[in-house]
Amino acid sequence: MNQRTIFDRSYEQEFTWQSKHIKFFLELPNIGRATVEKIIEVNPDINQWDREYVASQFSNFEKFIMLLPEEIPKLQNLDETIVMNYRENRFPKSLKNMNKDKPLLLWFKGNPEIPEGVAVVGSRKIIPETTEVINNFIKHLCDLHVCIVSGLAKGVDELAHFAALENNLKTIAVLPSSLDNILPKSNTNLAYEIVENGGLIVTEYGPDSPRKPENSHYISRNRIQAGLSDLVFIAQSSIPGGTMTTGKFALDYKKKLSVYKSSTNLDIEEYKGNRYLLQNIDENFDFSVLKFTNNQIDLFKEKESLADFSIPEDLEEIKNSLIKE
Repeated sequence: MNQRTIFDRSYEQEFTWQSKHIKFFLELPNIGRATVEKIIEVNPDINQWDREYVASQFSNFEKFIMLLPEEIPKLQNLDETIVMNYRENRFPKSLKNMNKDKPLLLWFKGNPEIPEGVAVVGSRKIIPETTEVINNFIKHLCDLHVCIVSGLAKGVDELAHFAALENNLKTIAVLPSSLDNILPKSNTNLAYEIVENGGLIVTEYGPDSPRKPENSHYISRNRIQAGLSDLVFIAQSSIPGGTMTTGKFALDYKKKLSVYKSSTNLDIEEYKGNRYLLQNIDENFDFSVLKFTNNQIDLFKEKESLADFSIPEDLEEIKNSLIKE
């Protein structure tokens, strides 16, 4: 927690930032989300913008001040019915509480008050065994009325959304693109169906975003999927693969990680990522696969495996862990 000092003006100011101001700062070059959040923290009243004071709260004053605007320009208002910022009550609490790299702005369609859920993620090209596992997993959870979180991509993601809808569960789709550019196009109708059934579509990217998302957008999408969830279930993953980044985010954010353990096909290429996450951690375990920090490695050495649960063996234990007291 930050300590108050005689040089800190933030305690004397009310919060007056709007989503349009956050968007403006996020689009400045060489300034990331965490930096924007700190700028807001030290200068909560945007109407009292003080470039020199804000720069003085960061190391390397002379370099940082050159990144900041001298004045806040007149900005076009954003449509508050489709965009929300992290300081609002309707912003998902689980994302507000992310310990690092939280999203500050979300464009959305649907119900933003859906509680945390279970992320179901995996490869785009799935085998029949994975299809059966996903359907059984979500059906097994339907009496808990959990929300199913995924990324609307082909394969595991779309199957997870469909299974949620079939079992009368709310579902959240996190996009790597803007709301007016649903990707893949083939899942546009699925996106509408999610909203019509009380679900939610969210994205960090506004209508003016490039039509072809950068690869980093997919990684950022994966972190939000993990952030929105109490538990992440990896149904099928190879190495390398985008799904593995979602697993890493789950571990970074201290979310429970569950992984499908095939009784007959765990050695095949399609389940190589599953096998790694379920592998016993010993002196020969290769932590470099997911590029963990030394501090993380020290913590993980106390675990039997990176995965907290395996499916289907631990289904009942997973259900018990999701029951809210």
